[in-house]
Amino acid sequence: MPSLCELMTPVQVTLNDLLLDPNNPRFAELGEPVDIVPETRFSEERVQRDTFERMKSGNFEVAELRDTIKTLGFLQMDRIVVRRWHGDTAANKFVVIEGNRRVTALKWLIELHETGRETFTDAQLSNFTNLEVLILDDLQAPDSAKWILPGLRHVSGIKEWGAYQKARAVHVLREAGASPQIAGQSLGLSTRAANQLWRSYLALEQMGSDEEFGEYAYPRLYSYFEEVFKRANVRDWLEWSDNEKRFTNSSRLREFYSWMVGEPDDEGELGEPKLPEAKSVRSLGIIIDNDSAMTLFRSQNGNLDRALARFEAEHQEDWQPIITQAQAVLAGLSPDTLRSLTEEDITALNSLKKRIERLFDDRGRLLGEHNG
Repeated sequence: MPSLCELMTPVQVTLNDLLLDPNNPRFAELGEPVDIVPETRFSEERVQRDTFERMKSGNFEVAELRDTIKTLGFLQMDRIVVRRWHGDTAANKFVVIEGNRRVTALKWLIELHETGRETFTDAQLSNFTNLEVLILDDLQAPDSAKWILPGLRHVSGIKEWGAYQKARAVHVLREAGASPQIAGQSLGLSTRAANQLWRSYLALEQMGSDEEFGEYAYPRLYSYFEEVFKRANVRDWLEWSDNEKRFTNSSRLREFYSWMVGEPDDEGELGEPKLPEAKSVRSLGIIIDNDSAMTLFRSQNGNLDRALARFEAEHQEDWQPIITQAQAVLAGLSPDTLRSLTEEDITALNSLKKRIERLFDDRGRLLGEHNG
């Protein structure tokens, strides 16, 4: 049997020649029953409209792809893969195997133009509608091809950029004059997400220019700054300025750098970092406004665990409303409920009883020691 690559032929088609697959395996992600549509009905207007609307579901992120194509045009770096539609050979239609999201995004843009909600030039419309695709000879290809081809792309194929690579791309676009919205749309991101990436990248670049800590500003530290911008109190503590594109509290910033990488000694060797991983910034956000916890954290032997314990000791949960609620629940148990208690229920109640008795014993000993 020929290989799949030998069974695919490039050909020029128009967008109107392409039929979205109403039996697209993606639809299982919507959690709905998957009713198989007969091949002969694929081209019906209602069938294609229903498929189009289902593909526009937020689960598939077609809106983001649509906005990216609107901004950059349709770049055919990865060609759409189709097969001939066997419902009516005279119709010369093709069913999309790989690329249903892209075809949906293109059809969406054309719909917006035709209804007057967007206006595109003739060149743009031609770019959206005149496509070079790969036609699979599905009469010779195995039935599994409709799973293999999408799987190569979505399971083991294209690897998504990491956060740092995305942030760097946003920064390059912003430096080239793109607005936050255009930078985001160019990469399939929301404006808010693009701004978050941009700020985090700038923060790492700022660290790279520091005389003392610049040599340690590796891309792996980027995620620390992502966490900073997710926590408003940490961001404000470091005094971020969008206008200056930097943190403005230099003394606190250097302190933060030392917590990330460790404090260098007289010989330049780094000590143990107080923030050993990026998610440690989340715990820092809990204690950063508490003077006693921060004093302990900053001390020579201080660490996050000890500082958090200090914070929690000073902010014990208000337990009285919970006890009152438990009393109300217990008082409301009906005779029928009491008769139907399981062994597990009885064990839980006995454990609660013993815990309360132990608390009174502990209190008695404490008062006895105090009186003594």
